Amino acid sequence: MTKKMLISEIFNGTGIPKETYVSQEKGLYERQLEQGILEKGTLCLLTGSSKTGKTTLYNNVLKSHDLVPLIVRCNETVDADEFWKRPLETVDFRRIKNIQRSEEVEINTSAKIGGTIGWKWLAGLIGEVSLGLKGTKTETEIREAIVSKPSPSHLIPLLNNSNAVLVVEDFHYLTEDTQRHIFQQWKSFTDEGVSVIVVGTTHHGVDLAYANPDLIGRIQQIELKRWNEVDLKQIAEKGFSILKIEMPVQAVNTIAKESVGLPIIAQQAYAQLFVDKGCQKVQVGEELTFTKKCSFHALHMIATNRYKQFEAWYTRLTTGPRKVARKYNTYELILSAFALDPPKFVLKRHEIDERIASMPISSDEKPPAASVNSTLSAVGKFQKTNGFELLEWSKRDQAIYVLEPAFLFYLRWRTKKDALPNPIETFRMILKLFNINATE
Repeated sequence: MTKKMLISEIFNGTGIPKETYVSQEKGLYERQLEQGILEKGTLCLLTGSSKTGKTTLYNNVLKSHDLVPLIVRCNETVDADEFWKRPLETVDFRRIKNIQRSEEVEINTSAKIGGTIGWKWLAGLIGEVSLGLKGTKTETEIREAIVSKPSPSHLIPLLNNSNAVLVVEDFHYLTEDTQRHIFQQWKSFTDEGVSVIVVGTTHHGVDLAYANPDLIGRIQQIELKRWNEVDLKQIAEKGFSILKIEMPVQAVNTIAKESVGLPIIAQQAYAQLFVDKGCQKVQVGEELTFTKKCSFHALHMIATNRYKQFEAWYTRLTTGPRKVARKYNTYELILSAFALDPPKFVLKRHEIDERIASMPISSDEKPPAASVNSTLSAVGKFQKTNGFELLEWSKRDQAIYVLEPAFLFYLRWRTKKDALPNPIETFRMILKLFNINATE
């Protein structure tokens, strides 16, 4: 009997792909991260735009070395104590393995290295005297004693003597004071030969060096770029090969081109090709035909189903504050500048002027520099007031960043198409969306 396979198991657009995992740039980033982890005491700074596969990358590398991530997810409410407390609270000793240490330390007899991995074991590594423990204590009591006084000195012994690796997600959301306080303590990790993975956006990577200049030279920055079309096509090649179905070259090429360099969108669109034919479960070797038009429909369905949430946020952002009182549609024009070919996720200040100058609108509708500057300065506060964050203006870098790059994909594919959008059609669609008159 011919085997049937779930499409969701082949093309995974939500979690970590198992069958269609592709090493971007021929495994370059995996090798860089492996080097940082194996070179003890390195702060591995993994940066890149949203949805470029940072989480998938580090999980795959850690799994290949039998390492377990202890994850701290940051936000602006996390202070220094909470930061060190979170990985200790979430440690699962059932997944932790003891490793041979390079140096011997005095430990309590009940917590010998060869003993059961648990809170007593960790207390022996930290030192029962420093924890204020006397006599026999239960695992629960020891856990409370360790977690109640969170600090690097409690976490480093765990990381140094086990297969656990500290992973910090979204460190840029911490307040500046908390960042400074925490990252000034990172040197103790490097001094003790403990490597750490820090995940963040590209333009915040330098924050670590600013927070503690002593870290310069100890940071291994691995910056994930947007995926090229060749790598995105490899996802399809792997999936269709497993299903033993001839790969539709035109449909795959279209999806790879229009996924704005994001593997998650490519995974979702490849899966949608089958879903549109009612094939959530596919028989291996089944004869199926996909045309370029099928890829257009799949891309549109992904934009309107998976990324529909952008619509409300985008409408608020393009409306901007004091819409009636504003003479120029500066918010709309800055956003539309991102979608001009070639689409970009970062625009320098001068590039905004250049792109607006090239738009087919009347000179009276083109905002002066003062209007653009005031809009850029206000965009962060306006988004925060409205409860979302799509863009970030950096005065230091004189650049505006797209924090959610999938919005470019949504903008291009929110409406049905019978052919690929060309630059003029795309731009006129944007202007129509924002009620701006285009000149011929």
